[in-house]
Amino acid sequence: AEVSEAVVSTQSTGDDTLVKKKLHEDEVLNAAWLCLAFSMMSLVSGVVVTRFAHLIPYVLFFKAIFIGFNYSTGFKFKHNCLGEFVVYLTFGPSIATFVYSCLSKGEFSWLVLLASSPLGICAASVLFAANVRSAGHDLKCGVRTVANQIGLQNSLNLYTLLIFMPYVQVTGFAILYQHLELALIWALAPVTFYFATYPHRSSVTDGISALFDRTIINFHLFASYYLCLLYYVT
Repeated sequence: AEVSEAVVSTQSTGDDTLVKKKLHEDEVLNAAWLCLAFSMMSLVSGVVVTRFAHLIPYVLFFKAIFIGFNYSTGFKFKHNCLGEFVVYLTFGPSIATFVYSCLSKGEFSWLVLLASSPLGICAASVLFAANVRSAGHDLKCGVRTVANQIGLQNSLNLYTLLIFMPYVQVTGFAILYQHLELALIWALAPVTFYFATYPHRSSVTDGISALFDRTIINFHLFASYYLCLLYYVT
C-alpha cells in the first residue's frame, strides 16, 4: 500500500526500502502478495487443524485484509489521522484475539484482549514516531496525521505518553488479576525514559531523526520482556 506514494518520494523521511531503492517497487508488491498468500494458507490450516466453526477468527482475518488494502489507498486510514489507531487494533487486540480464538476453536477472552493492549500501544508508538519524523513532508503531500495536526511539542508529549502508557496498563493488569510478577516490566522503564527524553536533550533535528529507530528498539525490548513475563505467570 505504501508503494504508490513512497516510490515517487525523494525525501529522507520516507520509507528507506523504496526511497533509497533497497528494493524495487515490483519486488515490494510481490512480497505483499506472497504475504497475503501465506496468510490465506494460515487461515485454511487453522480451519483444517483446529476445525473452528465460530465466526470470530474469520471476522478478524478479513478485517485485517480490509485494513491492509485501505491503509494508504481506498479509505486511506493513514491519511486521515487513523494510522496509529489502526496499528493499535491490528498489532494488539486483533492478532492476540485471532490466535487465541483459533487455538480455542472460536472462544473469546477479555483477558487476552486486555493483555494484548500494551503491545498494541507500543506498536502504535512506532508509527507515531515515524509520523513525527516525516510530519513536514506528509503535510506537503496532503497526508493528515496526528503528528502534523497537533504540532511538534504536543507530538513529543503525546509520544512520551504512548511509550509509558503500556507500563501503566501492565501494572493495572498485574493488580487486577493478581499477577504481581508482571510489575517487573518496570525494570525496562529507565531505557524507555532515556529514549523518550532524547529529543529534548539533543538538537531538534538529531532528536527527531533518531526517534523512529529508538522507538523500534524500545518496542522490541518491551514486547520480548513482556511476553516472557506473560509466559512465566501463565
